[in-house]
Amino acid sequence: MITGKTKVVCIFGDPIEHTLSPLMHNAAFKELGLDYCYVPFLVKKEKIKDAVEAIRALNIRGVNITVPHKEAVMSYLDEISEEAKYIGAVNTILNEQGNLKGFNTDAYGFVKSLKEENISLKDKFILLLGAGGAAKAVAYGVLKEGANIFIFNRTPSKAYKIKESFSQIGKIEVIEQITPEIIEKFHIVINATSSGLKRDDPMPLEPALLKKGQTYVDLIYTKTPLLKEAESRGCEVIDGLGMLLWQAAKAFEIWTSTPAPVDVMKKFLKK
Repeated sequence: MITGKTKVVCIFGDPIEHTLSPLMHNAAFKELGLDYCYVPFLVKKEKIKDAVEAIRALNIRGVNITVPHKEAVMSYLDEISEEAKYIGAVNTILNEQGNLKGFNTDAYGFVKSLKEENISLKDKFILLLGAGGAAKAVAYGVLKEGANIFIFNRTPSKAYKIKESFSQIGKIEVIEQITPEIIEKFHIVINATSSGLKRDDPMPLEPALLKKGQTYVDLIYTKTPLLKEAESRGCEVIDGLGMLLWQAAKAFEIWTSTPAPVDVMKKFLKK
């Protein structure tokens, strides 16, 4: 039951109708008997400043931030965590007595999703496809784990910007062409592009380049054509559902200072 004591957390985005976050978080609050509720808010691009001010005015405990606000919201916060500064995006806000601190839990969520599959990243050679916000989160997370990253993007200049920003964290290079000889060196291939979201999207790699024994990871929640092709060639495949789960679990812990009931959240997510 919602009362005057109930702590409110929410999500800002546009569009917002598709979000699975309320299902996950409200189930988690109920499981632990926490007096919290989670609600989605449609926030237009030009209203993000007003929405952030409302966090303080309404004493909202915490917020998830999704597209298109992850970068713009940073200008209106009081503190930004280290990983959010590097990634250049915030997806979680904590309100402590009017002081708003921004975090990015995507990097944590990605690394945790691989660890759950018993995949070690230390000293591994990784091919990262894409150079957008998702790619930055992945790059930060895997570099912190001691991996060697090679970025490929259709616009190489964007990949070089990531290299420049992240080179002090770990070993990162840019490649401008993927050949059969080059791809053989990689243990893990990660698709951080949007290719695969639509049914008729082309694969981000030519099928002939896929090699048995490699691990293919796609940040998209479903089994994309890339993952289906890789699986048919005897590769290990991982979709983006685990990353979604674990980034949400981390946000839950930031707001509540309580370990998230991950099994419950996973159950509702898979539904």
